[in-house]
Amino acid sequence: MEEQQTQQARSIVLLTHLLGFAIKLIGFLFSGSAVLMNESIHSIIDCLNQGLLVIGEKRAQRGRSALHQFGEGRATYFFSTVVAMTAFFGGGLLAVIEAGRDLFDPSHEVEHIQFVVAILFVSLYIEVTAVQSGYREIKNENTRGLSLLHFLKDSRDADLLLGFTENIFALASVGIALAGILLTAMTGNALFDSLGGILGGCLLLLAAVFLAKEFYSLLMGESASQQDLAKINRCFARSEVVTINDLRTLHLSPDELLIVADIVIERQASEKSHELIDEIESAIHRAMPQLKIYCYIETQEL
Repeated sequence: MEEQQTQQARSIVLLTHLLGFAIKLIGFLFSGSAVLMNESIHSIIDCLNQGLLVIGEKRAQRGRSALHQFGEGRATYFFSTVVAMTAFFGGGLLAVIEAGRDLFDPSHEVEHIQFVVAILFVSLYIEVTAVQSGYREIKNENTRGLSLLHFLKDSRDADLLLGFTENIFALASVGIALAGILLTAMTGNALFDSLGGILGGCLLLLAAVFLAKEFYSLLMGESASQQDLAKINRCFARSEVVTINDLRTLHLSPDELLIVADIVIERQASEKSHELIDEIESAIHRAMPQLKIYCYIETQEL
């Protein structure tokens, strides 16, 4: 049921982005506005983003196989990296080149400015709504009260990281585009429209660099977040456990975590070491019910 609701939500978002792309593209063709061209690129990137994430999630849901014995959970990270490096970087570069061409074109003019402004105000409302929705989701998950940037860097959820980053940069881009077209309307100088398109493209390039850095780290295999590591350590904090020789964690996907530990236990607890391991594993599962956990614990006597 939850998966069906998620698919329906994704379909609605995709249709919204497609509609936005069509309106912005028509507006660009009628007006010649560089900022609307940039916003059209933003919308098509949003569409590509949704499509590639669906592909990544389907790949991630495949079970284990002889070749991928822990499944293909990190496929979501791969396809998110593809979005960052192709759609964001390529789209940003295209926007900068095209807006730069308009900047040095003395014949560049913006027609039907009122139509352009109306489209951008509607886009602004949509992006503000999307950012508010994403921020509420982050606020619910950010139980430690981390700063927004720290939380995004610490997050292992590719969908949340990509979606919110995309929305926040899109909001900034719409704001710049609106400022550029309003300055063009007030001064009659299309220079501001071109500058708005260039700055919007630079924002896409900046988003690509930030996301590529984060997803590269996730693809290489990141440990549990600091919040989850603290929960794991609390589960090992038992009177029978003298010390932890080694504790390693690895995210196999946003919701799968591998935990490998080597602990030293008291001699009198060695006879019931299996029961102790079961109790620690049960405590870890209770502490992080949102994750599928693979736990391997070895014990040594003091």
